[in-house]
Amino acid sequence: MFPRVSLTLPAAFLALVALAGCSKSGSHATVSGVVTHNGSPVEGAKVVFHSTAEVDGKAGQTYGALTDSSGKYVIARAGKEPGMAPGLYKVTVVKFEGGKGFPEGLDQGQIDAMVSATGGTSTLAVVNLLPKEYAALGTSKLSATLEPGPNKGVNFDLKGK
Repeated sequence: MFPRVSLTLPAAFLALVALAGCSKSGSHATVSGVVTHNGSPVEGAKVVFHSTAEVDGKAGQTYGALTDSSGKYVIARAGKEPGMAPGLYKVTVVKFEGGKGFPEGLDQGQIDAMVSATGGTSTLAVVNLLPKEYAALGTSKLSATLEPGPNKGVNFDLKGK
């Protein structure tokens, strides 16, 4: 009887480990949709999904994509992962034009600070062509809850000037 018990516990542990490994592979989400402004597709908009979940007391991940000529965006991979973590996301959308542009990787707060510091007269200054309420987490009312697997038709119709 003793040998049977000693083999049962390791077998149960291996089964749990295998089950956990299988469930992880299907726990990613992908997202696609169309961005329109007052009903018209927006080309070249940056759509950013900001996770509302904190990990180890830090803000969650952000995932972004640019829209194509028909306003479509797709986020299908996140680094080495086959997608994003499912859950609730706040969404921001911007489309910049003008100036020489900003270095890659700046968020909207950093861009606003650079424009403010130069009084908007710098050759770096750019203009957001979309309503400013959609540009910042504090003012954007856009959100999406992503389920594991493909999330198609997550569309955003921006209103205003």
